[in-house]
Amino acid sequence: MIQPNPKFIRETSSKLKKLNFHKNDFSSINNFPLNTKQCLYVVDWQYSKVSFQRDIQKLLSYNEDEFTLETLLNIAHPDDLNLINRITQAAVNHLTNNSCLNLQSSSLNLTYRFRKKDNSYVKILRQSSLFEATKNGKMKSNLSLLTDISFFDNPDTVQWEFNAPHIEQKAFKEEVYKEFNNFFTSREKDVIKLIAENCKTKDIAKALFISEHTVYSHRKNILRKSKCHNATELMRFCYKIGAL
Repeated sequence: MIQPNPKFIRETSSKLKKLNFHKNDFSSINNFPLNTKQCLYVVDWQYSKVSFQRDIQKLLSYNEDEFTLETLLNIAHPDDLNLINRITQAAVNHLTNNSCLNLQSSSLNLTYRFRKKDNSYVKILRQSSLFEATKNGKMKSNLSLLTDISFFDNPDTVQWEFNAPHIEQKAFKEEVYKEFNNFFTSREKDVIKLIAENCKTKDIAKALFISEHTVYSHRKNILRKSKCHNATELMRFCYKIGAL
């Protein structure tokens, strides 16, 4: 699985954090340097709308009236949509329910497939950060920078990272994947982790102090539950539900 260039992400995030945001003032992001593979927008969660957008049409072909919050919530590839919405909702809930003077340091990085107006898909890195806070320090709106990374990224893998003050990463991950928390048993998760390390049945049996026959049974049940046919499909499925 190819990861987006961490240096590129850090450099762009650093530029975003240096912007001086003011209420209803878009001049700073109007002048933010974009290349031909980038666009940006602001979502106002208080009024549930896209309050600002720039170069969306160049990258995704949607005009201003078409690129709405409803479009944004349904623009991901069908295979990515459920996970993207869970991650986004969990992040928004955390930032709108927690008052913190350091919210500006919060960031959500996502890579997933965006549907363009012609129904084709492009792999996008979405970097989101606070744009405007309410008077009591909670998030009112956020800024998202989109970058086309189709030229170097795996087209069918969702990757994400959420950083915010006082966040407990384990609890946040459990919130994102809560509907799948009991999808696999504890022992099945142990087997899956070893499969991810390319361990053979014999090695798994030795590591878990169980028989090879028991390992075969676990593998059979794991594939049946996930409706996968091989280890490669299983790894993709487990990543999507947070089992890895």
